[in-house]
Amino acid sequence: MANPFRLHLPWIGWICIIAFLSFLPGDQLPDFKIDCISIDTLVHIIMYAVLSIFFLMGFMLKENKTKKKLNLSDYWLYLKLILVGISIGFVIELIQGNFIPKRYFDYTDIVANSFGTIFGTFLYSWTGRKLI
Repeated sequence: MANPFRLHLPWIGWICIIAFLSFLPGDQLPDFKIDCISIDTLVHIIMYAVLSIFFLMGFMLKENKTKKKLNLSDYWLYLKLILVGISIGFVIELIQGNFIPKRYFDYTDIVANSFGTIFGTFLYSWTGRKLI
């Protein structure tokens, strides 16, 4: 069994959720603030951390589910998926800035998306591999 399609459904569905929420017009979104971080930034971090975990679940679950050690090919996969997650966040920001009413291109969102992607990847590498 070589990585069936059903293992990729979580990240495909999650990208659809991210796109749907990101492409809502800006006047339909609530604006909350916590003391030091906006709820928007926190949501970006969480959504992209979950995306990277779903990516890794889809691409790492192979025939050998008992493999506990990382090898060099795993690190390359991590790097590729981090770059894909960051690229998705960047493209969504470009679309928001150019085509979505009352939404703007925001560098803070790109940083939050990138941080969430990297955080989710490290979180999966520390905990997810042990849970499988």
